[in-house]
Amino acid sequence: MKVLVWATTFGADLWSLARRLDARDDVELRIVLDDPDRFRRQAVARLFPLRAPLIRRGRLRTYAGPLAVPGFRPDVVVLDNWVPKVSPARRGFVLWHGFGWKGPNDREEFAPLHRQLARAFGDPLRPNPNFRWHCFGPSDFEHRTQVSGFAPENCRLVGAVSHDDLRTPLDRSLVRDAYPFDVVKRRTVLIAPTWHYGEVFAHWGSDAAIFDRLLERIAHHGANAIVRFHDRHRYDPNYLRTLEDLARRHGNTILKFKDRDPDNFVDLQVADVLVTNFSSIANLYYATLRPTIHVYPVRSADEAFTWRIRRRGGVETRQVASVRYVWKFPPERNGGLLVHDPDEMIAALDRAFEDPQCCRERARAFLDAHMLGADGHAAERAFAVLRELVCGDPPPRTTLPRPLPCEPSP
Repeated sequence: MKVLVWATTFGADLWSLARRLDARDDVELRIVLDDPDRFRRQAVARLFPLRAPLIRRGRLRTYAGPLAVPGFRPDVVVLDNWVPKVSPARRGFVLWHGFGWKGPNDREEFAPLHRQLARAFGDPLRPNPNFRWHCFGPSDFEHRTQVSGFAPENCRLVGAVSHDDLRTPLDRSLVRDAYPFDVVKRRTVLIAPTWHYGEVFAHWGSDAAIFDRLLERIAHHGANAIVRFHDRHRYDPNYLRTLEDLARRHGNTILKFKDRDPDNFVDLQVADVLVTNFSSIANLYYATLRPTIHVYPVRSADEAFTWRIRRRGGVETRQVASVRYVWKFPPERNGGLLVHDPDEMIAALDRAFEDPQCCRERARAFLDAHMLGADGHAAERAFAVLRELVCGDPPPRTTLPRPLPCEPSP
């Protein structure tokens, strides 16, 4: 089987699946990404070297179709969220870039993607033997078929392939040289917010002041802080200067941006606590069963706020009357602690350090209800989907777990 990975962001599920495919003797793999050299500088590339060639995607390659990789005619393309203008293969398998609480609530928002997929692989809204969409679990399947509009026959329950890796702790001594502080003897907090709401704590006050307080409390516990943001171009220059100043003033802190440090696997592995305002990175981190602190991202679910989305022309902002419009299900349904103000956040951080097992059961319940239990077999199910597409094998069998109720966070 010849597989081409067409990566917008080569990480998370896409990287984990590529790693498994790369180890198979019955798969010939090529990986196309924007900057292979940048990925090679990541700690994960040194820890888990790939045999498959990493190929730079130039502007013309987006339109190259079968010539995207000279001398290689793939049977299937595996991609995340950007579709090639002309597909290098007639079969496609989408591993969406994350499962979270937010998502389009009508087909109109997904219409551009529907058109792109139809041009590349055929109509995704009707049963299509050349196209499959990966789903994380039963609630994701329901959302993708009933809201996003994909034909149920085209959707497959797989789980999160990255859970297969994240559920196994990493020997932190192997990555001690990847950080400016000690990640072996000192505990580490990963702060990883989504970018859609703009500044992380603006609904509570000054980001500079609240970040300062949070980083000071982390240092009080003798811990490190990794502050991981999305691409730099999504943020105001003045805000970037504020973040850089914070990182300089707090010696236990490193600041990262996705366009410069694209891989988050090692950060997730060395983190003892995650703080996020409902980025989908939380659903990956749950597989570690360590504490996650969820910052309620707005003052009120029924209050207007500014929502940011990425378009091909750049970042677009618009007013949303209620945050319920952009949520697939309420943030109270999560796998950790939920905080509504800075005092609650600091108290939750203290609790996470004092009781590292405090979120274990809630994380497990969320995984069982929404992500096939992080059972370690997601890569096998994903490969079965590829065999279904390429070889005409029967669809992979998935026994759905009974969805478990997730109680509101304490």
